[in-house]
Amino acid sequence: MGQRILAVDVSGDCVRAALADRTYKSFEVLAVYEQERAAGESDLSDALSRIVGPAGRCDVVISSLPGEYVAKRLLALPFTDRRRLQQVVAFALEEHLPFAVDDAVVAFARVGRESSNTLVVAAAVRRDIVREHLALLSRGGLDPKTVTLSALALAEMLTRDGSPGAHLVIDIESACTSIVLVDSEGTPRAMRTVGHGLDVHVNGALRAPATKAIFAAARQTMLAHSEQERPELILAGAAAETPGMPDLVARTLQMPVRDIGEFDYSTLIRGSATISRRFAGCIAMLMGEAPSSPLELLNFRQGEFAFRGSGAATAPLRTPALLAGAALVAGLVQFSLGVAVSMRQLHVLNKQIRTITAPALGQVDPAKAQTILKAKLADMTNRLRLMGGSLGHGSPLDVLEALSRALPPGLPAEIQMIQIDEAGMKLEGEADSFTTVDQLKRALERDSDFGQVQLDHAAASSEPGKVDFHLSATLD
Repeated sequence: MGQRILAVDVSGDCVRAALADRTYKSFEVLAVYEQERAAGESDLSDALSRIVGPAGRCDVVISSLPGEYVAKRLLALPFTDRRRLQQVVAFALEEHLPFAVDDAVVAFARVGRESSNTLVVAAAVRRDIVREHLALLSRGGLDPKTVTLSALALAEMLTRDGSPGAHLVIDIESACTSIVLVDSEGTPRAMRTVGHGLDVHVNGALRAPATKAIFAAARQTMLAHSEQERPELILAGAAAETPGMPDLVARTLQMPVRDIGEFDYSTLIRGSATISRRFAGCIAMLMGEAPSSPLELLNFRQGEFAFRGSGAATAPLRTPALLAGAALVAGLVQFSLGVAVSMRQLHVLNKQIRTITAPALGQVDPAKAQTILKAKLADMTNRLRLMGGSLGHGSPLDVLEALSRALPPGLPAEIQMIQIDEAGMKLEGEADSFTTVDQLKRALERDSDFGQVQLDHAAASSEPGKVDFHLSATLD
């Protein structure tokens, strides 16, 4: 299960809301709600409660301030870092405000680039307005994570459709009308709010003062930005569904009107194509919580009004977190089982090593048994070599016995030194003549126990009539 997100738009005596479900790979509108203030109700808190009941538990709430309370400007600032922008936006906006900036909550959203400057929509609203708005939603059981402007979110959402050209969005509601001019690059160039709207008491028609004020503001907006290409007129809000209203707007402004419902956002948020057009502002606010490429919304929950609810701490979706947790637990279990099996195998192997090496080495550490065994073998080999032994050709006694068999009886030669090792046998001695030395060499060559026989040295001895000799022979 994903997160449930509720977008609430408060306008006059009416509250509209859209509920969406967000997972790590999907975003879908579940339901929309609309409630009006009933007779005898002092404010919209009861209408909000009538929406919260059917909507159920919500993880994230987004709400919209009425546009007539907000001062808005497009600023070009030579910074890109959000922290730097946060520091200077309030001062850059101060000269445009009808009230002191110290008494205001200032918010901004980055909307584009112009040369080396960052374009930001900056907005300010009196603190008491934000305080009253949050108190109203609290009485209705809601604590919004984001407090924004639905008309600006709606204009931003239009750029996601991919429709080329500029747009003039006229969002006519019951209490006021918002006008936003968006250029061909998707940047909101002008934003105005008129304190007139549909008169619900005369079947939703526009009375004369409202008609004059709204259309005059629309013409002034286009004239003030005549350098922009001629915009496409888009009618939104409750007026988009009022019979005859699109024709009235088209005749008065002498421009063709495009219905907001013609834009298809089903690829961004499923189910939006079937939603009534008067909920377009709520759908746009939901896009601020999209799982990928969310809209950057204005957020008046700043400073003393900063959001501290659970929604901020649970911004990562629960479903991915649960899946990641389950995968982690499974990985730990598999790792633990692997360690246990390896330790068991190591114990069995150590036991076998102790059993095999105990007769020769006694009780030693199995991990060191191989090293100790190699050292002992090397030591025994060296000791045998010092004793004249040869591990590959029998014992030294066997070599001496073979030598005795090979030498002819009565041979006038005296063996003074015998050396036996892995390389073979070496003899040193005296003979009565060189002929005797040659007979000794041939006798060894005839014996099958000896391989190659070589006379290394033969010379007259210091003793008269004697010959010193050195013979070497390999052992077969």
